[in-house]
Amino acid sequence: MKARVTGDTDNNKNEKFKVTPEMLKDGTVLCGLVLRFLNNKTQENMFSLLSCLRDSNVFVPCEVNMNGDDLEVENDNEVMFPVKHKIQFKPQLYKATDGNVYMPFYTRQENAKPSELQGASLVNLPYEKLVEMLKDNGECNRFVIDPKLYNVVLDEDLVRISMELPSRLGKK
Repeated sequence: MKARVTGDTDNNKNEKFKVTPEMLKDGTVLCGLVLRFLNNKTQENMFSLLSCLRDSNVFVPCEVNMNGDDLEVENDNEVMFPVKHKIQFKPQLYKATDGNVYMPFYTRQENAKPSELQGASLVNLPYEKLVEMLKDNGECNRFVIDPKLYNVVLDEDLVRISMELPSRLGKK
């Protein structure tokens, strides 16, 4: 898979390159930036990845908890149905051999193999929401991007930096 990624990563020149939500929708651009970073681990490539991540939705293995009343909703679509009550997402966590606990997410839906999800549902969430979930979790403080495929780790410093970078999304 190849994604064309262009733009200036200098934060002072951020206005030169704006992206649209449509460009980020399927995760191809984000995945391309992960691959670019893995092929050339420079600070510039890491900041490009973090900047894109900040504006992206990611695919998160989660346990989904709903009110029992929601299960009785009749609809012909087995995948999507209206929900009357609040849904809670509990992200999957991995404890690694290094002793750290990681919250995994995938850049593209295709990168998540069903055998690795361990019965979890794959939920598409904004990265900012995932960062909130990480902050609310007491036992985990780092992400792993595309586990068992690329295994890019974002420790708490990189997560913080990702949220401090300016958005590159164009204004409507």
